[in-house]
Amino acid sequence: MKTPCELIVSKVLPAIRAEVVKKLSSKHKMKQVEISTMLGITQASVSQYLTSARGVSEMLKYFPEIEEYAEKIADKIAKGDKSDCTVSMLCEACVKIRTNKKFCKIHREKAGLGNCFACEF
Repeated sequence: MKTPCELIVSKVLPAIRAEVVKKLSSKHKMKQVEISTMLGITQASVSQYLTSARGVSEMLKYFPEIEEYAEKIADKIAKGDKSDCTVSMLCEACVKIRTNKKFCKIHREKAGLGNCFACEF
């Protein structure tokens, strides 16, 4: 049995992070080493996000707004914003997705639950 938070951590957050990495690379022309430094992850992780070896998730098709959140976060990071603002934006994205009725349905399917109401708070 997986909780809604486990689904967020295993599927949604990696999808957001992968999109942020891709936007920093393509739109902002940042090098992998720069991205890894800005995000506090390894260069190898950045490479895996860019080649879709990591962070690939069907969540993008269910929640296209992930791209919008990633774009805003990448823009802030590219401007050198090191405030808690980017963390807040990531948390906001997770909360909005987590409280979406579509997410509840996906959680029930993935967790094999019938009458689960954990997503509804």
